[in-house]
Amino acid sequence: MSLTLKSLATAFPERIVDNTYFGEDVQSTHNPMFMGTQYRRHLERDQTGADLIANAVKKILPQMPDNKVDILLTNVAVPDEFFTGCGAVVCKKTGLRATHIYDLHNTGCVAFLFMLQLAESLMKAHDLNSALLCTAQTAGGRIFAQASTRKKAQAAIPGDGCAVVYVTRQDQAQIVASVLENFSDYAEDMFGSYDDGRKYWEPGLTSGYIDFTEAKVAKIISRGNKLVPQMARRVCEKAGVSVRDITWLITNQPNLHFLRNWREALQLREEQHLHTFQSYANLFGAGIPITLAEHAAAGTFQPGDLICLAGFSHAGDYAGATLLRW
Repeated sequence: MSLTLKSLATAFPERIVDNTYFGEDVQSTHNPMFMGTQYRRHLERDQTGADLIANAVKKILPQMPDNKVDILLTNVAVPDEFFTGCGAVVCKKTGLRATHIYDLHNTGCVAFLFMLQLAESLMKAHDLNSALLCTAQTAGGRIFAQASTRKKAQAAIPGDGCAVVYVTRQDQAQIVASVLENFSDYAEDMFGSYDDGRKYWEPGLTSGYIDFTEAKVAKIISRGNKLVPQMARRVCEKAGVSVRDITWLITNQPNLHFLRNWREALQLREEQHLHTFQSYANLFGAGIPITLAEHAAAGTFQPGDLICLAGFSHAGDYAGATLLRW
């Protein structure tokens, strides 16, 4: 079975935040992990990940016969509720009818690649014909806009937004090959922290943040620089093509330093590496599908183009790559 991308759509919060929101400490930082963007979008307090996804779904719903899809997959960076996922809520808000709903909470910045692989497996196993993959980044407005957290250098990098991708067995952009790998040794190297030492579910007066020490940042940079080119080379080898055959590279977008290092390691030109970092900052798991969707809408891709999607998550515990033939 060939899984193909039929339609793509994006949605963003209306609120645009520039660097003055974060204060002088952020502006003067020299940490390469947390530099390079001027603008990002932030969710408002009462806006949910399900709202973002629903706004994107409505744009492509008319292409789904009888508003039906066989599989609905969602991944929201900071879930809307403690216990429940947002898949059923998205159906309620849009009128979408999904036979199978799976709300996922893993794989971080490579969530879209994971969902492509999962959708293909489920469609093969159950003889299904369509899936809707929904990836929403919501940490910008929910975590990094907190009064004390936004003064930290790391707060200026995340932005919010979402992409939905409708996949079917019909020909358009076809998956050529994919690779995913888990590096569990790094699984506890990125975590949330509170200055008063509380757990995230315990009451308190301090806001949370991602605990990045200088030593930890150095390790993540080293891993990230290696993992993404490694995954891109592996998926090309699996597909029987050369890295030189890649027309376009789309990765997650932690910062401009990673982007430069990745394309240079793969010996690709700057214009071949597509991203939306200056407009939307680090979109975590939504970055790859948002960039894919925006360039598809702009007519960047031509028939026959080979597009490599690649990335790593968290502190390097997940990494992967997927090749698409447009």
